Amino acid sequence: MLEWVAVLALAGATTFTESMAGQAWQGTRDTLARILGRGSAEREQRALARLDETAAEVEGASDADEATVVARATGQWETRLQDFLEEYPEARDELEELVSLARTSLPEERAARVTQTLSHNTISGDAIVVGSVGRDVTIGRKP
Repeated sequence: MLEWVAVLALAGATTFTESMAGQAWQGTRDTLARILGRGSAEREQRALARLDETAAEVEGASDADEATVVARATGQWETRLQDFLEEYPEARDELEELVSLARTSLPEERAARVTQTLSHNTISGDAIVVGSVGRDVTIGRKP
């Protein structure tokens, strides 16, 4: 698997599942389904159904179960987005743009879950950093 696919899939899955309980979810949902549909009404409807199912699970979770439900949903969407990006790598820019937009719409308490603290790093240009890292990692596009 290409490194950017793994990084973008995790960033997207995390951001989208954290967005599901927010007011801006409807716009994110519709745009994500359109991207995933790639011009096919049938694929777009399937994506909408899956997104709605996940959103209902996230919204219906009790406070005690919320972290578990969100983690499970994130894992499922990470896999779906990886598969999607491997099949449609040309959707990369659209998905990156939607992830960035969705992050700006997150309520502060949810945004904290998808933000990493970086130290001793140099980043030039756009970057998405997610996950737990126990060693040095270099992530980026090759020119």
